[in-house]
Amino acid sequence: MNLPNLVSLFTRKALYQLERLRAMLIYPFHKKALISRLSAAMGNVNIETTNICNAKCVFCAYQYQTRPTGVMDMDLFRKIMADYIECGGGNLGFTPTVGEPLVDKHIIERIRYARSHPQIKTISMYSNMLTLHKLGAEELVTSGLSALTVSTSGFDREMYLRVYRSTMYEQMLKNVLEFAEINNRLGRPVQLFVDMRVDRPLNEVLSYPDYHRVVQAVSSENIGVKFRYDSWGGKISQDELTGNMKLRHNHQPKWSPCSELFFGPMVYWDGKVGGCNCRDVDARELVVGNVRDQHLADIWFGPGMQQLRKEFTTPKIKNLCLTCTHYNHLSVYLRKDTAEVLSNFTPCQRPLKVLPSPPVDQEIVV
Repeated sequence: MNLPNLVSLFTRKALYQLERLRAMLIYPFHKKALISRLSAAMGNVNIETTNICNAKCVFCAYQYQTRPTGVMDMDLFRKIMADYIECGGGNLGFTPTVGEPLVDKHIIERIRYARSHPQIKTISMYSNMLTLHKLGAEELVTSGLSALTVSTSGFDREMYLRVYRSTMYEQMLKNVLEFAEINNRLGRPVQLFVDMRVDRPLNEVLSYPDYHRVVQAVSSENIGVKFRYDSWGGKISQDELTGNMKLRHNHQPKWSPCSELFFGPMVYWDGKVGGCNCRDVDARELVVGNVRDQHLADIWFGPGMQQLRKEFTTPKIKNLCLTCTHYNHLSVYLRKDTAEVLSNFTPCQRPLKVLPSPPVDQEIVV
């Protein structure tokens, strides 16, 4: 058993839960000011440049996606960036709701384009790293990317085959190690994290030889582990998960709108704009506009988003949200570890159209 790493993981989990409790307790005293601040800002934008993936993870709803797949054209990408910069900019993400950003052969060009604008503060994404070798590890390290989280299983070939259902374990591991080595050599311009989805006991996972190779390159403090997963609105069942992976049962009452409805818009590859970055697999239930014919700010501050937030704590809550166990209370923005996130929520600089706030029972047709 790798006791130091095991203790480190459990300590981080305990501290996280304590800070979460503290934020919940102080939330009532900061509620009005917090909601006012979040409602006036668009400090983060997530752009799904593709919804195509090269893995078929047992825990992911990509396998049940029914919408068309594609890659965002560069003109649309530049239009989204122009809208965001006009609003004042902020943080930028390239993690799709489902999909793999490195499948997009233009992803490095897009990162460099975004980094060329001083209004863009940070650029981040999740990646399974399966096709990094096709783009070039050094090219990605030096692209202007701020943070990269590797999505993987425990570092064991058979587990990778079970959980990610890919035979490319060796290539993935090679890509991760090469990226880490170059990143270290160049002074770590990219914050590198590893998020393991495992189906075996933790003490076993921490004993794998390949895990120790990754620890040497990344450090154990930047490696996390998951055992519990969301059902994606009922799309994933317990029977589909492997080993000791479990569906999450979140009984936390939804007595504030979800934090995702304030975090920033998700712009899908075809221009649709959603209110949640995480779970609207088919870009259907939480879509509030299309950036092809609307300004991104007018969508984000418009009646569609107001409606989603107002309905969230009422019987009119969208079914996808009602069944989601990925829900986070708004107090997440009051945690000390998210202080930097909250600091990015500054009022949009672009004059907005004055739109009436819809009543809760009004239907918004987008």
